[in-house]
Amino acid sequence: MLTCYFDDSGTHAQSDIVLVASIFGTEARMDCLDRNWKRHLDRPLDGQRPPLKRFHAFDCNNSVGEFLGWTRTETDYFWHQLQTEIIESGIAGYGVAVSRKDYDEMVTGDIRAVMGDPEGMCINQNFVRAIGWIQANTFDTALSFVFDDRPSSIRRYAGTVYDAFQRWVQPPPEVTGYGFRNSVGVRPLQVADMIAWELYQHANDLLINGLNAPARPQLQRLIRNMDLKAQIANRDSIIKLRKFWEEKFAAKPELLKQMANHFTFFDPENPDYSQLED
Repeated sequence: MLTCYFDDSGTHAQSDIVLVASIFGTEARMDCLDRNWKRHLDRPLDGQRPPLKRFHAFDCNNSVGEFLGWTRTETDYFWHQLQTEIIESGIAGYGVAVSRKDYDEMVTGDIRAVMGDPEGMCINQNFVRAIGWIQANTFDTALSFVFDDRPSSIRRYAGTVYDAFQRWVQPPPEVTGYGFRNSVGVRPLQVADMIAWELYQHANDLLINGLNAPARPQLQRLIRNMDLKAQIANRDSIIKLRKFWEEKFAAKPELLKQMANHFTFFDPENPDYSQLED
């Protein structure tokens, strides 16, 4: 079975950009990456630093937490070592970012209930990308999703999206499960954290400096050497997205209302589809 791992960045209320990234690959490639990642955590910088419980991108970049006292040279080299393991593993990655202010302004009412808040929209798009990549690149027949720990509201929306994909995606792959785990014990979530951090920095650069802003060297290295795709929903693309939904349900507003109620009130732990009945 293939597992897709998700991590977020910028989901705190003060962030202008919200981003969710995911990694996916065959079971053998993910297992290899997990073993090599653990090797670096157990003996950071080839044993020059004490063992780490986990890699956290923010802590490593800022020399805080378990990285307190590390020099910039040390954190940069350790980051480079881990990125090398990602590249050599052969896994793929994806991330989507959205401008929070524009999304909150443009996506409201029943359309927002279906699409979710900015983080929910990003989760939705990661589901689509993961399933498409698997269908195009592997023979795996089953897929599960693992998220880093999230608030209860996001857990419910992710579960509702999962339920929709499970019921409407034509196998393969069969969508077989989802869950929320702690990244200390699930190392591929730490890999997703690094991907999310890199893409988040670039998304902020794009928001500030325009769509021609160059990617930073670390991200450029990943893009050149692995299957890593990313998208950003700026104001123009959000307007197009809203228009698509408006046109789709222009003649059937009652159906949009049914879907909105479903995504608003559905409980993945106690499924009830009565609001979708004719």
